Amino acid sequence: MAQRDILIVDDDRQVREVLHQIFMSAGYNCLLANDGREAVEVFRAGRPPLIVTDLKMPVMTGIELLQQVRALDGDVAVIVLTGATDVKTAIESLKLGAYDFIMKPVNVDELLIAADRAFERRQLLIERREYHELLERRVVEATRDLASAYRQLQETYHATLEALGSALDTRDVGTEAHSRRVHGYALATAREHRVPEADLIDLAHGVLLHDIGKIGIPDAILLKRGPLTPEEWQIMRRHPEIGKALIEKIPFLRGAVPIVFSHHEKWDGTGYPRGLRGEDIPLGARIFMIVDAFDAMTFDRPYSTAKPFDVAKAEIKRCAGTHFDPAVVESFFRVPEPLLAEIRRRSLEP
Repeated sequence: MAQRDILIVDDDRQVREVLHQIFMSAGYNCLLANDGREAVEVFRAGRPPLIVTDLKMPVMTGIELLQQVRALDGDVAVIVLTGATDVKTAIESLKLGAYDFIMKPVNVDELLIAADRAFERRQLLIERREYHELLERRVVEATRDLASAYRQLQETYHATLEALGSALDTRDVGTEAHSRRVHGYALATAREHRVPEADLIDLAHGVLLHDIGKIGIPDAILLKRGPLTPEEWQIMRRHPEIGKALIEKIPFLRGAVPIVFSHHEKWDGTGYPRGLRGEDIPLGARIFMIVDAFDAMTFDRPYSTAKPFDVAKAEIKRCAGTHFDPAVVESFFRVPEPLLAEIRRRSLEP
């Protein structure tokens, strides 16, 4: 049997020596102490994994010793030796963390079996704890890796959608980087309007993809420089429905559908495609229509010259209650102008 450390504690020298011989013959490396106080010092120095101790001792009892060594090392296995009159105390020791108790006079085989089992149980408890700790570390690492992968995926999604929005802008004459600007304006307005952060992803997707339905509009109509005929307008006005059909079957883009489908509605019900009125219009679409109008007025287009911010804001204020939700207009006006200017500047960067 491999050598193992054991601390034998008994105030009776003769008993102590007998126990010493028993355990030494069984292959144990024995440490000795003649009372609880000395045992604590020996334990501090050597940290043996197993203690066999008498209960009744001067200076410090076996119960007090048990409490102190368990406080120092919760893994230590303790077997207590007790007389017939101390069985109640021995049972109490089990509640305090002792592994077992042996009645005096000691049966050698019973004592050695109890010691072997105490070692095995201690080792199993340690291995189980280490295994659980390993599992916890792996869960933490896997969660961290998953979170990192999810962030990268979200960044990839966003970059892809921004690229798609920019590609759509290039098809519509004079709207270069339009999606990037309204994306920034819309998020800033949404935060001023106290839209929950969890809802901003869907808002961002909807803004970037608001005109995706124009993929289905013929270039002859989309790129026409002159006024559209009534028939051409009918075709052009189908792009919200086309956009909705394109993205509603894509799980991670479903939250963008309300903006894509409703971004041409108006507060007074005169918009399209459904003629929604007031708060029946999805909030994301109500935010978008304001920032979309703002960008259209403050950026040069083939058919119009950019207006100063204050002029554009005055026009938006004039249309509050007809085209635009008045409460969202107020939220947009709370966005600091330096932030609007920064969003505009960054949209023009490569």
